[in-house]
Amino acid sequence: MVSSRQLILTFCLGASMALQAQNIKTIEKTYVYHAQHNESREQAERNAVNRAKVEGIREAFGTVISGASATSLITKNNITDSKYVYLGGEGELNGEWLADLDPPKITTTLEDEGFCVTATVRGKAQEIESGKINFEAKILRNTPDVEYESTEFTAGNQLFVHFTSPVDGYLAIYLLDGETAYCLLPYRGNREGYHKIVHGREYTFFSRKRYAEDENLDEIDGYTLTTEGNHQDLNQLYFIFSPNKFIKAIDRNKKTDSTVQYPRSLSWNNFQKWILRARRDDKQMSVQTQYVVVSPRQ
Repeated sequence: MVSSRQLILTFCLGASMALQAQNIKTIEKTYVYHAQHNESREQAERNAVNRAKVEGIREAFGTVISGASATSLITKNNITDSKYVYLGGEGELNGEWLADLDPPKITTTLEDEGFCVTATVRGKAQEIESGKINFEAKILRNTPDVEYESTEFTAGNQLFVHFTSPVDGYLAIYLLDGETAYCLLPYRGNREGYHKIVHGREYTFFSRKRYAEDENLDEIDGYTLTTEGNHQDLNQLYFIFSPNKFIKAIDRNKKTDSTVQYPRSLSWNNFQKWILRARRDDKQMSVQTQYVVVSPRQ
């Protein structure tokens, strides 16, 4: 037998869960983008997908006075890949993109003034709630000093990241290409599945010369960015931070015949499923994404 008090408690919990569910929507949107004459095909397709998602978020959740999330898209080897990643909003939106349900569908035609791109997107988005954390993440090239911040790399350049947060929490860093998500942090030797961050502390990741006092020197991995062939690669770094403990996605070591060691990785699809579930369960989780362009060595 269930008491009236239990019934009331059950109803309140159910109502709360229903309200949370209403803040996440499936969005499908088509956008026609007319590129400028100086835009490349890859840039035009990237902008078309971004605009489609922005307009979808705008229609679903409206706008706010301030606050913008990062936008991102993957293009690899100067070829439009069928798998894209977009996470965030643009402009003064009241929502943010969580994950793609399907790769965007893109049709591109050539006009007199440039490209005309029709992009259709389908994914999950949620209304922005208070509690997001404004951490600082800077990508550094070749030297672990903030003066060397850059997102433009040449094959063979080393990658470092400067990070600081106003609150204690947990951090994961992933690099995504068109097919794979590589876990850069936590390091490969980490057995806990998370990396603890102390508020106000200046971190320089992937450096054995400059590291935080609570980091294990034996665990630190260093990374050199490369390209496939003689083409420019456009990759993406995800910075995932929360004051609540979360565990990285399930990943595996990449098997290769060469002596090159890769970070642990998982498929693009599995990463999308993981990040969607993680952000849906943790309303305080904050995500920044940044492009990293890697050019072949001349």
